[in-house]
Amino acid sequence: MTNSNTFSVRLPPETRQELEDYAKSTQRSSAFIVKEAVEAHLAERRAYLAAIREAVDEADESGEFISWEATSKWLRSWGTADELPPPEPDVFTNNAK
Repeated sequence: MTNSNTFSVRLPPETRQELEDYAKSTQRSSAFIVKEAVEAHLAERRAYLAAIREAVDEADESGEFISWEATSKWLRSWGTADELPPPEPDVFTNNAK
């Protein structure tokens, strides 16, 4: 058995019931389901943060950025008859472009 610690969490009654129903239907304990869910959530968050770090590093290295003005104009066009294509970089640092 691995070394572990107990951790408490408050759940709304409906969530607790759904957890217990799911655990019963999968023949697993509620603790096992919660442990797996937390591990999966943390793995997803680690991947998300790594992707952000990678994108920031890539942008810093290339020196190419898209201004808020260009991004905002593009976003405001969404769902209109004149929807714009995604903006191109328009801010250059590090002697890029």
